[in-house]
Amino acid sequence: MNWKEFITSAGSLLEELSKDELRMFNDHISLKLDSYYFVLNCVSTEIEQYSEDFTRVLGYSHKEFSFEKLIQIIHPDDAAIFMAHEQLALKFCLNTPIEKQKQFKVVHDFRIRKKSGAYIRVMQQAVAYELTDTCVLKTIVHHFDISTIKSSEVCQLHFIDQLGKETVYNVTEETVLQTPASFSLTKREREILYQLDKGYNSEQIAENLFISVHTVRTHRKNLLNKTNSENTIELLQKVKAMRLI
Repeated sequence: MNWKEFITSAGSLLEELSKDELRMFNDHISLKLDSYYFVLNCVSTEIEQYSEDFTRVLGYSHKEFSFEKLIQIIHPDDAAIFMAHEQLALKFCLNTPIEKQKQFKVVHDFRIRKKSGAYIRVMQQAVAYELTDTCVLKTIVHHFDISTIKSSEVCQLHFIDQLGKETVYNVTEETVLQTPASFSLTKREREILYQLDKGYNSEQIAENLFISVHTVRTHRKNLLNKTNSENTIELLQKVKAMRLI
């Protein structure tokens, strides 16, 4: 993703995440938020690149700043939830196939201290930037100053699907635990789930997949048991929430 696309997607995200706060403002007010980004090496935890606005917004020079410094300047009341969110994000990433890593942005907000001593609330977006076949090497971390549009002190975590299909808002420990790592699906089970999602019944699925109706019904029963679902509607809701289809 190039930087222009990143900014565009950020604008859409801000509109969604801030809609409750923005209701307090006139619909015609144009908000211009201070922002900056940096590239974080996930292996060495070193910051390798900064945007031009970094020092203007925070006041720190590049030499004064580091990943460790970022942790140090988080507001004391937000430090624990920040670390909890980072742990949840790590679990999410570990449960997300490597080929889909760039599809998601991990978003949460917290307060940090500027060099002047003043605190601002930032919305942090992190997205995979450089990967190998097995892991993420670098991420782009983008901070928006949302102090003027978020009055609540509740820190929130979101996993934003840039394709708009699998976004998860207000993430909790329970949300992360309900991931594909919790159980696996066979190829045939996935095929049947896709057919169910299209609204086909067992007879139609059997015809489409060239298998017996009995086989389809057996798979459907197994899927309900595997996901602890009462019916097909609940089954589809769960597998979509868990990004299984």
